[in-house]
Amino acid sequence: MGIFTFSALMHSVERDEPGTPFRSIPETWWWAAVSISTVGYGDVVPVSYLGRCVAFGCISFGIILNGMPISILFNKFSDYYAKLKEQEFTYSNTERTFQLRKRMKRRFQSCLEPAPNDDSDDDLHYRPTAIPTRQADKH
Repeated sequence: MGIFTFSALMHSVERDEPGTPFRSIPETWWWAAVSISTVGYGDVVPVSYLGRCVAFGCISFGIILNGMPISILFNKFSDYYAKLKEQEFTYSNTERTFQLRKRMKRRFQSCLEPAPNDDSDDDLHYRPTAIPTRQADKH
């Protein structure tokens, strides 16, 4: 649509100028396609001041037209990346919470375990702290 509009506009502006390269609408169509795509070979250029203003508008339109998909793709990529990071953060927090609960449960259960029975082998390692006195010192 932009190529059609700018080629018709350029042809109507430049057709009466002497030495203009825009002799027909198909030739102007070629210029509009090259200018909007921002290739700009430079083989066909407008002669009049008004033609140059139309050319400026056509080239600006091409830059905007080519820039819009890039910004849309960038925004989609940014949204997807943010969602991915959010999922990773949620998963890591869930995993940390799960492991914390597991550790707390284990420690809580160890606090609630009954005290060891008197039959334990702690008696085997019992060492009295008092030093026995000798019988000879008592007499």
